[in-house]
Amino acid sequence: MTVIYAFQDRNGHWHGDPDAPLLDPAEEPGRGTLTYQPVPGTPEATSPFAGQQLTVLYGVTDLEAGPVTYQLDTGGRFLATWHIHTLLASPMGTTPLPTPSDTPPTQIPAPCVESAFTEGGRRYVLTGTRCDNGQLTLECTISGERGDIQGEFCGAVAADDLAPLARLLDAASRTLTAPAAIPPPRQGGGWAPADSARLAARFRQERDFGILAAEFGCFRRAIYEELTRQGLIRTPGSDRTAPTDRPLSDAMQQRRQTHPNSHTRWNDEEERQLARRCADGVLTPELSNEFGRSEQAIDARLLKIGAVGPAADQARLNAL
Repeated sequence: MTVIYAFQDRNGHWHGDPDAPLLDPAEEPGRGTLTYQPVPGTPEATSPFAGQQLTVLYGVTDLEAGPVTYQLDTGGRFLATWHIHTLLASPMGTTPLPTPSDTPPTQIPAPCVESAFTEGGRRYVLTGTRCDNGQLTLECTISGERGDIQGEFCGAVAADDLAPLARLLDAASRTLTAPAAIPPPRQGGGWAPADSARLAARFRQERDFGILAAEFGCFRRAIYEELTRQGLIRTPGSDRTAPTDRPLSDAMQQRRQTHPNSHTRWNDEEERQLARRCADGVLTPELSNEFGRSEQAIDARLLKIGAVGPAADQARLNAL
């Protein structure tokens, strides 16, 4: 697994295991820079390395990986060894955090949750640190066999929100991983009166056809057709002045000189192509040119469709 196994502080001193052997003797260690900026209010914020720009070494070793992923200034996200994690996270710097039995009650570090398991060749790691304001800072990462980060999410939540979030993730898993369970789209008189009424009520609360389709067990087109039949949405051209017939404002005309597809609807094929290009490693500026939309629109769509790739990772960081 590729891990960060040593770092050099601003005084030129090396920490960790700079002489650790790599599994491939012919491979040179990777080198990059890491600005260590822990979350304010956590124990890590008192680390003597907080705010420093560190030079790090990383490579494939047999050292055990810790629970935290670090974003390098020079690009790339890697897990660090437990040794490095302890050095960076400890308020004492080179000394591991004291155990509660050795610490007076008023000095016990904030509780931290660290859980991990491996399944299907992937490593799933969840860390949680309690902040001074009572919230939990959670970070979940998914990495491959060589330590490459394949997915992640992080954020701060209240402890009372953990159980509802777990139920939400479980519902999303059952919905998104079983597309074959969705029945064929309803047609004609396939909607019962009670379902039609409930759909109308839900549509006033939730405008995402994908969510409604999962909730009612049908395709998005069936949702669209039923809402159209009820007159809750109108087909293009049914208005007295269709949107395509309305003259564009000067600002919109100027915007579309740079981004030809600005403020136009995404179709399913465009979303699939965007997801594929993102997974291929294409970055946001190139995606913006390719799809004729602003970088902000590209970021928003990557988040909405749950895309995977460097551009999606950056979009998630920008949204924090």
